Amino acid sequence: MKKAVERGRNGKRGAHVTLSDVAKKVGVSPITISRALRNPQIVSEDLREVILRTVEQMGYIPNLAARALAGRHNGIVGVLTPALHQYGFTGLMVGIEDRFRDTELTVQYSNTLRHAEGEAGLLKSFLTQKPAGVIIAGAESYRDLLPLIERAACPIAHITDLSQEPQRLVVGLDHYTAGAEPTRFLLSRGYNRIAFFGRGADVRSRRRIEGYEAVMRDAGRFDPDLIIGGEAASRTGLGRELFSRLLQRVPDVDAVFAQSDELALGVLIECKARGIRVPEDLGICGFNDLEFSAFIEPSLTTVHIPRYDIGYRVADMLLRAVRDEPADEDKADLGFTIIPRGSTR
Repeated sequence: MKKAVERGRNGKRGAHVTLSDVAKKVGVSPITISRALRNPQIVSEDLREVILRTVEQMGYIPNLAARALAGRHNGIVGVLTPALHQYGFTGLMVGIEDRFRDTELTVQYSNTLRHAEGEAGLLKSFLTQKPAGVIIAGAESYRDLLPLIERAACPIAHITDLSQEPQRLVVGLDHYTAGAEPTRFLLSRGYNRIAFFGRGADVRSRRRIEGYEAVMRDAGRFDPDLIIGGEAASRTGLGRELFSRLLQRVPDVDAVFAQSDELALGVLIECKARGIRVPEDLGICGFNDLEFSAFIEPSLTTVHIPRYDIGYRVADMLLRAVRDEPADEDKADLGFTIIPRGSTR
């Protein structure tokens, strides 16, 4: 054990290298090292390179708990999300991390898996660690979160449906409209018996169902049998299963508005297996505009959500708040775009 410690102090990589060890090696004070790691821009470029190279060579790992005790925060931004496991969240993650790259902050994720009852507990866990800030990237309910947010010692930013409670540091879109407008689009292309694929498992999908239903009712086309959802390990497999079930109860369905591109892909595969022509016999519209959607045959009409921009913008809002800089705006609606492709007329 003694030899392991000594190896660390002599400049070799080891778990017991301290800030003082790094400072001694560089020839500056420990507080200079600490400040340089927190705010690299405060030291000269040459010294910064020496410090970072020495930290890497010695294997120094900052003690975040000590940092939190010594300063305002521990340098971490907590991101609370319900869907870290889904492809659609990737764009948000990249946007968030791109904005924090080359800053003094790092990102830590926690996944609620859409369990509303666990959201408050996970937020409490983040807040006890004295974070620089928190991003709530899609809360199911703010009932238990608002008291914690109001008492939080750090700024908290939000990715939400714009009908939800937060009014400050908010980026999102109106999911009711994101359900209504694609439905109007399908009606405008001559489809009438339009099904909605999705369970309404979270507040965003429930808002899209409401938008879909309102448009279908206004058009005199609403039929509750056209709304269908379910569970499966594969969302593409679920799309095939749901479409098979739908045909049994609504055989004259002529379009599907699926709440993910994976579900829509499953519908397309099932159509090909059954000899149903797309888009002539059946129109298909997905949601999220995932990369494969433009390259399948026929290419998939879908709803593009600017996920990277949403992630980047909410991270920028939070970073400004952490740095006590003035905000450009308190609430941003980044909207959506319908991308017409080969799966609709």
